Amino acid sequence: MSETRPDPTVEHTVDDTPDLEGRLGAFTLSDLLQMLGYTHKTGTLTLIQGWNTRTITFEQGRITYVAAGSRLPTLPELLVRAGRLPARKLEELSAEESDEGRLLTRLVREEKITAEEIQRCREQQLEIAIYTLFLWRNCRFAFRANVCQYEDGIPITVDSLQLVLEGTRRVDEWIQLSPVIPSVSMIFRKRGPVRPLPVELATMYELVDGQRDVATIAREAGWTQFETARALYQLHQLGMVEAVPPNRAKIIELFTLAVESIYLKLVLYDYPRVALEFEQQLNRFARQHGLRVRMAAGRVIKTDRETRLSSTELIDLYKLFIAIQNNKFQKLFDPTIARGLMEGLYRHVDPELQQMLRMYEFYQIEGLFPRRVQRPVEQRLEQ
Repeated sequence: MSETRPDPTVEHTVDDTPDLEGRLGAFTLSDLLQMLGYTHKTGTLTLIQGWNTRTITFEQGRITYVAAGSRLPTLPELLVRAGRLPARKLEELSAEESDEGRLLTRLVREEKITAEEIQRCREQQLEIAIYTLFLWRNCRFAFRANVCQYEDGIPITVDSLQLVLEGTRRVDEWIQLSPVIPSVSMIFRKRGPVRPLPVELATMYELVDGQRDVATIAREAGWTQFETARALYQLHQLGMVEAVPPNRAKIIELFTLAVESIYLKLVLYDYPRVALEFEQQLNRFARQHGLRVRMAAGRVIKTDRETRLSSTELIDLYKLFIAIQNNKFQKLFDPTIARGLMEGLYRHVDPELQQMLRMYEFYQIEGLFPRRVQRPVEQRLEQ
């Protein structure tokens, strides 16, 4: 990924007091983005929804960079997830070429991928980084002028007004889709007699198998989640598919196995301090998000079986916690250790749980760990 740097003419302040703060409600995200754009502000807008955070950097009113508490995928990683690029090939090329732009240019020149495939991944990246923010509710925000953040995120080159218009349009359409698809974690299965389908829906119909959710089908098809939800909604209206909620008991079992495996591996790797911190963060996260799950001495002693949260709400929270922790582990450890935290569990559970580990991204695809210059873990923990 190309490193984006702040405008050297901008004077950066050390004052940490926000210049503007509040809660989305009376102000929508569209209002905020348009105000910062029209007034040509430079600085960083931070959005906070529980432990889910996002920072949007502006330069002279233009959105230039977005980062999150859980690491955002790069374009090459999205190409791997979509099956357009083998993970091992990405690892080989990344070792030779660290700049994302030059890497993608080389892949196109060597006919490994097409420009159209890159564009599809750019649309997916924008959806993950920005468009989903328009659906956030009960969200706090803070804007700090002349403080620009360029770390652990992705550069944005699309016009800011275009982003606002597209994000607002999607919110309006999601309202229509939500009675059938309240969450991208809903699973779809085929139903009814097979009938001729519009060409644009045939591929989507073939991917429906009663196991994949909307987000996974989107990755398999190389579509955005929004496009996938729209197509599945159309198939539902034709009586060809139906939505079913994920298996609640399996989701709880999966999360229990995942967090216990991570704790155990941290101890076995001789990082007991990190393991204790992991356990404490899980319990703190659970209290702050209305979960009942609790962990003590590396074991889950209480689960979410009795919570009123739906299965899709549990998935969203579990995915968020694991994603934040994975982001931290990728900074603390080299890729072998970071991957090994879930490797043993993945290899020894049944195929259904393996599929769920991949689907909810608890288990990272090989080749997606960023290469970093490593320092001693103790030194990094002190920072």
